[in-house]
Amino acid sequence: MQSKQIISKSTTTIAVTALITAIATTIVIKTIERINWEQLLSIKIKQTNYILTEKNKPLKTLSGHSTWIYAVAISSDEKTLASSSYDGAIKIWDLPSGKLIRTILAHADAVESLAITPDGKILVSGSWDDCVKLWNLNNGNLIRSINVNADDIKSVAISPNGETLGIGSYSGTIKLLNLKTGTEILRLQHSSPVISLAFSPDGETLASGGKNGRLKMWEVKTGTEQYTLAAHSRSIWAIAYNPKEKTLASGSQDGTIKLWQAETGEEIGIFNGHSKAVLSVAFSPDGQTLASGSYDKKIHLWQVETQELIKIYQSHTKPVWSVGFSPDGKTLASGSADETIKLWPVSVIKSSQQSNVTNDECHISECEAKPEMIFPEVQEIGKLEQLNQKLYQQINQSWRETPRWYEDLEYRVRVDSDGAIVSYEAMNQSAKYYVLETPLPRLVNSAKNKAISQKQKQFGLFRVILTPTGVLEVSPWWGWYGAPHQSKVTK
Repeated sequence: MQSKQIISKSTTTIAVTALITAIATTIVIKTIERINWEQLLSIKIKQTNYILTEKNKPLKTLSGHSTWIYAVAISSDEKTLASSSYDGAIKIWDLPSGKLIRTILAHADAVESLAITPDGKILVSGSWDDCVKLWNLNNGNLIRSINVNADDIKSVAISPNGETLGIGSYSGTIKLLNLKTGTEILRLQHSSPVISLAFSPDGETLASGGKNGRLKMWEVKTGTEQYTLAAHSRSIWAIAYNPKEKTLASGSQDGTIKLWQAETGEEIGIFNGHSKAVLSVAFSPDGQTLASGSYDKKIHLWQVETQELIKIYQSHTKPVWSVGFSPDGKTLASGSADETIKLWPVSVIKSSQQSNVTNDECHISECEAKPEMIFPEVQEIGKLEQLNQKLYQQINQSWRETPRWYEDLEYRVRVDSDGAIVSYEAMNQSAKYYVLETPLPRLVNSAKNKAISQKQKQFGLFRVILTPTGVLEVSPWWGWYGAPHQSKVTK
């Protein structure tokens, strides 16, 4: 019957369509005459705010690595920069002059993470060869080698007092060691491979980011898990604490950076601008600027207070795996797969632009979709199937608009144990732009569902995709064995 509806279109239908189009065009023209263009443009500026793209040369470009550079770290006295690469080498540079001091053939495999102790004396390296090594930063001598027995080492972090070393691995294990003795203090277990780690400024909390997009917070003294957030739809490549505020930034494979209230886990900001995975994030020492490096080969500088993009550095020819500020905040170092390290000038930039958008206003998909503290998720396959079918039916029955988009719209949808939609989050730019043309806003009764969410003890997360050809796909967010429910809907 659906095919017949397509075939039976007649000249009458075409004539009616033309008439409707003419009327709609007249209405649009009349509407345009009444638009407050000054207000509209100010809103647009608030949303994008691409103030400046820096295409000029950086202060210095350091060359010497022969493979991808994964990590850079700067000493507290601002005299030394360390870098590591895919071939297992570590290079030590004189930061003021940019001259190479020494090369250390450090590991048998890629060195993806580096950290320098607060006193600037010890360099810690973590490698895919399953070893963590401590080096004398002054002379390059090996102090200690630790075989972690936990698969690839993806991240290392040092506590602010320099006493505790955190190690995150692909096995999902997190180990806390006494930095001086190398003895294990605590062992924690993330729910997926651990890709990023960061200590809070007071050293009391450790944040870990997983391949499954979950962000966990741990009490360092006891190893107690404080809370878990379904923070991103894909891997969390980078985590950084603001040194001046109790906030935390996470950068993800999903192309976004999110800002969190560290104590409560509340999402307080989302930074959109990169077109590909965000691989690294770093706060300036004064906490006013956030830098991000991406697979899109660009470095973005963001003003933290306003969450505005204030500058773009565009000189690397391959993905930017690592960024880090000098202790004085005047220099930003970046390490890239193009085998170079670049040093960029940084100045405090405050936007003087004012906007008519208030703090209460946001895109509807973001308003409804603030990630919340995780309640127990539905795990039982039978229950997941029921919720999956209910969600599919709700959207399918309400979706009657002809798609105008040109790529899949992807949403993360949260439902309660009765199948009611509690919230949703757009996972790509097109999904945000066209959200009002989908059934999701109509299906979410915010007041009712927020009240329900206070009483429910279990929730389900689902992936919803609406394609340009009218296909609806619904499946559990974390997947299952089997194909998602789908149906072709002809408009």
